[in-house]
Amino acid sequence: MARIKKGDEKAFELLLARHQRSVYNLALRFLNNPDDAADVTQDAFIRIHKASQTYTPDAKFTTWLYTIVKNLCFNVLRSRRSSDRSRRSSDIVSLDSEFMPELPTKEEQPMERIERKQTQEIVMRAVNRLPLNMKMAVILSKYHGLSYDEIAAIMGCTVTAVKLRVYRAKAILAKELSGIT
Repeated sequence: MARIKKGDEKAFELLLARHQRSVYNLALRFLNNPDDAADVTQDAFIRIHKASQTYTPDAKFTTWLYTIVKNLCFNVLRSRRSSDRSRRSSDIVSLDSEFMPELPTKEEQPMERIERKQTQEIVMRAVNRLPLNMKMAVILSKYHGLSYDEIAAIMGCTVTAVKLRVYRAKAILAKELSGIT
């Protein structure tokens, strides 16, 4: 960010290359819409570029970045609700996005692959039904591997609140998914 502040566009390109995929994946998992995820990704990096002159490293860069993405995702959801309450995306985003494909093992048979994919879609549907703060905490924890401290900073709450959200989300998911083998 210091190099970007000095006008180094190559530094911005490097930052974009380094973080674009994870930003897109977070937005895609949260919004379940590739177009909205692409818009959020673009908006996030536009905001970062504009803020480069005033950026101060109070926290890890990724914490700041994910906070921007979280806020943009919440804005998209608010906009969806206010502009068209009847519109709900039924697209299911697999746990294996196009950016993070999971290669089948040699032992995995085609039927096993289909069953695994179906299970992933059921799990993702259940995650999508969680309250927004629980959903964001689960996605940041499970799919992005962030610590509770990092999630708390991103979500603007305490570590205890994050732990509680994840705990409650797991309880809800366990209840909803109890029939899946």
